Amino acid sequence: MEDKFFIKYKKILAIDEVGRGALAGPFFVGGLLSDIEFYSNLKLFNIKDSKKLKEKKRYEIFNSIKKIKPKFEIMKFTNKEIDKLGIGNCFKIAIENLYKKFKPDFILIDGKPVKCNIDKRKLKFIVDGDEKIKLISAISIIAKVLRDKYMISIDKYYPVYEFKINKGYGTKKHILAIKRFGICKHHRISFLKKLL
Repeated sequence: MEDKFFIKYKKILAIDEVGRGALAGPFFVGGLLSDIEFYSNLKLFNIKDSKKLKEKKRYEIFNSIKKIKPKFEIMKFTNKEIDKLGIGNCFKIAIENLYKKFKPDFILIDGKPVKCNIDKRKLKFIVDGDEKIKLISAISIIAKVLRDKYMISIDKYYPVYEFKINKGYGTKKHILAIKRFGICKHHRISFLKKLL
């Protein structure tokens, strides 16, 4: 599907986010800049939406993408920033900042439209874009792997919440742990109001 965009544009930025619905941990928004050469190499991989891949396969594809030297940036919003700004504003800020950094000719973004201070003619929001667009799938995998690694790294300090397993999402065991032990400094208060 991206082929038609590269007929008109030289540099395309693909954006996707990870960790939107988690109860703990940061919100990652990734941007991947691509020209036709990078995209041609990327097309050789069997890339899918990161959420539909098993962890081992996701890591394999992540390592394959790294070999073709992707130009990407991850914007990380802490749980405190999420509580203060709201997840929607965090996403908007990330889109605008990634645009300023990479200065692409066009942007492909996973999800429903978000109001941004960017010329609308330079943006295309695509619902389920991580399933339809390889560039979005690629940044989805990169962001997911990096966020997962972060959650695994903090698990050793807070083993009762099983972050290495649930990655901060609201599994039954995670919710039971919150009820029993309370919250830690990585939990999103704004996401836990009903539970607390």
